[in-house]
Amino acid sequence: MSPFPEECFDTSPSDGGGFYPALIHQKLDNEKYEIIRKLGYGRRSSTWLVVDASRGDLLAVKTFTVGASERAKNIELRISKAVARVDDAQRVLRGFWQESKAGTHLCFVMPALGTSVERLANEAEYHRLPIHTVQRIIYVITRVLKTLHASGIMHGAIKADNIYFPANFDASESKPTTVTVKKHTTVISQPLSSRIKWNSKPKIVADWSIYVGNFGHAQKGAYEVERKNDYSSAPETLLKDASCSPQTDIWMLGFLAYTLLIGNSPFASYGPSYRRIATMSASVGDDIPKTWFSDAKMKQYNPDANDGSNVVSIEAGLATVLRKKDAKEAAAFIKGCLRLDPQNRFTAKECKEHEWLAHAGDCSCC
Repeated sequence: MSPFPEECFDTSPSDGGGFYPALIHQKLDNEKYEIIRKLGYGRRSSTWLVVDASRGDLLAVKTFTVGASERAKNIELRISKAVARVDDAQRVLRGFWQESKAGTHLCFVMPALGTSVERLANEAEYHRLPIHTVQRIIYVITRVLKTLHASGIMHGAIKADNIYFPANFDASESKPTTVTVKKHTTVISQPLSSRIKWNSKPKIVADWSIYVGNFGHAQKGAYEVERKNDYSSAPETLLKDASCSPQTDIWMLGFLAYTLLIGNSPFASYGPSYRRIATMSASVGDDIPKTWFSDAKMKQYNPDANDGSNVVSIEAGLATVLRKKDAKEAAAFIKGCLRLDPQNRFTAKECKEHEWLAHAGDCSCC
């Protein structure tokens, strides 16, 4: 277990580490930006709220680790140019390089975003969001995926913690705090809030702005499964001969819709692959692709021992919290996203045009 409260500052750049050791009031990019708050961090980067010294604008700067900067330059920066044409995605405004004792870091300047869908769901009763709220969130994501997939781009991380609402900066909030471990000073993350309520009425939700962020796992062209990315348990990524594609985004979309409606995941994230895939097959009511049976991780699969009699179906799970009609309609959408064979899943266009989302794109004036 790491002794550091957030970033692991003792991980070498060769192992993907080398975090930028930023501090509050530190200047970046030849004093163009001043750090005033830490927004968050991940395995390959940390994100900071900054003030543009010349204009006074509040922006976010994502600083990559030394170990991740080259990948970000070759992949994420290239993809960001295509993302710039997507209305509901967090855009990269510009990039710059920043030196530290750890090495050289690529940095992205982006609009600052607020509360994530994950935080919103955590505020709700039983972590369940109202159906009209989930429909709005999913609809906006389908718009983004439709554009990305048309350009051959896979997002790779369609999850609640990567979907955001506009930021609300409150100067009265508590000041940043720091912790020092092994001579390294860590600034504790303080994500920005949003003026969003989980139980907002449909008329209010209809006008919400929602943004898809974190393109750190995005790929274009030759798609390769990342070892530390779980892809919401997409079955094609659980095989020995694992694969991923833009259709893996669709699986994650269906997984997200179910999770936001129910308050928990549709499938377990542990156990041998053959057993997990068998459970998915029974829950969705979809056959396992025959070509998968020759995979090394499916060798132990026994159809007689995995009849699915104890598995809760997607529709039955939804019916525990939704009205029967709503559960049936939601299940039709979700099951189309969760088909085991990626080629048989809905496309992003089909998702966007699905009847379950028929009114999710309407504004409050409609």
